[in-house]
Amino acid sequence: MRLLATLCLSAPTFALATMASGQWVTQDHLAELVDPALIPKDATVQVELSKAEPRLSNGQCPAALFSNARSNRMWGRTFVQVQCVGSDQVPFFVGVDIKVWAPVLVVKQTIQPGEAIRPDEVEFRTMDLTQLQNGWVDDIARLDNKTATRQLFPGTMLRQDYFKGQPLIKVGETVKIIVKGPGFSIGGSGVAMETGEKGDVIRIKTPQGKILNGVATDPLLVEVSL
Repeated sequence: MRLLATLCLSAPTFALATMASGQWVTQDHLAELVDPALIPKDATVQVELSKAEPRLSNGQCPAALFSNARSNRMWGRTFVQVQCVGSDQVPFFVGVDIKVWAPVLVVKQTIQPGEAIRPDEVEFRTMDLTQLQNGWVDDIARLDNKTATRQLFPGTMLRQDYFKGQPLIKVGETVKIIVKGPGFSIGGSGVAMETGEKGDVIRIKTPQGKILNGVATDPLLVEVSL
């Protein structure tokens, strides 16, 4: 994660307002108030005031520190609390605009419903994640063995509901079973009772009538761990 920050001032001790999260930063370090759990790897975070605040420039607030309220989500357009150090100015709130720039996958050519989504049919474009309310895809590996659920046109940003996995196993098919345990591995066969994509846990019925739960690892192959 890269934070747009160039200046760091030391903060003297002062009473924290009850609404504050406990972390106080200078204006140039506002990006540090964004929850790291919300930020993908290699994203760039930009936090700016929504509009000019006269109290920060007219001498009433010689040294301003900013903090986020405990219940507030630092994402998109929101607000932060301001504490003026070395001044009698009462703490106040200011609006901020948060942008999180990161590469997401976008379709390069038309893909029809049911067609596999190939790596050469998509590309990465940097977008502001705070404006993508319905989610995004930022890992091309998530397209492995996936097909489009709808027609996708060039420039369409991929979302999770725009594709689905191709089943490795369909209900009723005869599958190979590999039962693994400490120091041993046994092979067998059975009938799939469920349809499953790669990594799905499905039920298999053996010729003896026993029901096993296993992971679909390859076409018509299920691994059962004991």
